[in-house]
Amino acid sequence: MILNFKNFKIIYGKIERIKNPFIEIKDYSGKIQIYSKKKFFIGDIIIIYGKIKKTKKKIFYILPFYIKLIVKNLKFLNEKNFLKKNFCIFNFFINYFKKFMFIYANSTNFCKNKSSSNSNTFKTYSFCKKKFFYLKISPEFYIKKILSNNYNRIFDITKCYRNEGCSNIHFFEFNMIEYYSSDINFKNSIYFLEKIIKNLFLSMNKFYLEIYKFIFFNNIFFKKKILIEMILIYFKKKNFFFKKKFFFLFIIFKNINTIKNFSLSNIIFKIFDEKIKKKMFFPFFLIFFPRKNSPLTRIFNLNINFLKRFELYISNIEIANGFEELNDYFIQKKNLLKKNKDFLIRLKNCLSYITGVGIGIDRLSMIIYKIKHIKEILK
Repeated sequence: MILNFKNFKIIYGKIERIKNPFIEIKDYSGKIQIYSKKKFFIGDIIIIYGKIKKTKKKIFYILPFYIKLIVKNLKFLNEKNFLKKNFCIFNFFINYFKKFMFIYANSTNFCKNKSSSNSNTFKTYSFCKKKFFYLKISPEFYIKKILSNNYNRIFDITKCYRNEGCSNIHFFEFNMIEYYSSDINFKNSIYFLEKIIKNLFLSMNKFYLEIYKFIFFNNIFFKKKILIEMILIYFKKKNFFFKKKFFFLFIIFKNINTIKNFSLSNIIFKIFDEKIKKKMFFPFFLIFFPRKNSPLTRIFNLNINFLKRFELYISNIEIANGFEELNDYFIQKKNLLKKNKDFLIRLKNCLSYITGVGIGIDRLSMIIYKIKHIKEILK
C-alpha cells in the first residue's frame, strides 16, 4: 500500500468512509485517512501522492499533493449522473415493444456513403479497413431494408450523430428509439405513441408530475393541432390582414437577415418555433406539415400540399417525430437524388405502406427528472 520515496509516499486504495474534510481508504494492509477537499464517493478507487503527518491525538493522516481517480463505482453515483435511471428507460422500451411482437434490429454506427439530408455528418477513419466512414444520422434506411424482406414490425435503440449545433435540447451525440410497422395506420400510430409515453410515466412511478409550468396526469388526452391553423389563430389575435399563399409571413420577417433566402414552409416553422411553441406547455400532436419540408413522407389524400406527418411536444420540447412512408419509386428517386441505391432497388420490389416514429430518449428523461440542459444526462 505504501511505497517510500524519501519524504513522499504513493498510496492507493478504496474509499470506505467520508467525513469532510477527511477520506478514509482501505487496502489489504490496513486503513489510513487523507485530508482533501475534492469530491469523491464511497467505493471509488483513488491514488494519492503526499506526506504522512500526525494529528494532536497521534493519528496518522496523509496531506496530499496529487490525487487521481482510477476506478469509479457506479453504485454510488452523483445525483447528476443518470446512467442507472436511463437504463430503466431503455429496459422499458425493449420489453414494451417485444410484447407487441416487434423485432429488435441492432444497426451499425458506420455508413459508407454520405446521407442525402441537410444535416452535416461526422467523418471517421477505420484503421482496420483503412477507409473513411460516415457516422449515421438515423437508423431509418437500415430498418427499411429489413422491412422490404416481408417483416412487419421492427424497432432499434441506437446513438445518432448530427452536427447541427448545440443547445439545451440538442447535442451532437444523442440516444433515440425508432420503430416501423406496416400494420399500424397513421391515426393508430398517434394513439400508440400516446400509450407508450403514459405507460413509461407509470413504470417510473410518475402518476402526478409537475413539469415546468403544467401538471401531468395519466388521464389527460394529448391534443391534436394543425400547424397552419395555429399560425392563423395566432395572427388573427394580433389583427393582421391575410393574403393569398401567406404572403404576410414574408413581410413580417422581411428585416431578418437569416430568413431572407428561406422558403415559405421554412418561415412557417420559424414562426412556430419563435412565437407559438414557447407558450405551449400542454402535451399535443402537431399534424399535417407542408410538402417541401419532408419529401420522404406520403402525401395527404384530401390535399396535395400537405403530408401525413406528426410531431409530439411536451413542455416546449419536441420528443417524437412520426410519418407515413412514401413508397412510390419514381418520386423517391427524385427526392433522394439517385443516392441510397440499395433502398431504391427495394422500393422497386413493392415496399408496403409503413409508419415510422422516432423518439428522443434523452429529451424524455429531461422531462421525467426535470432537467433544463441535455448535457447533464449525457455526462
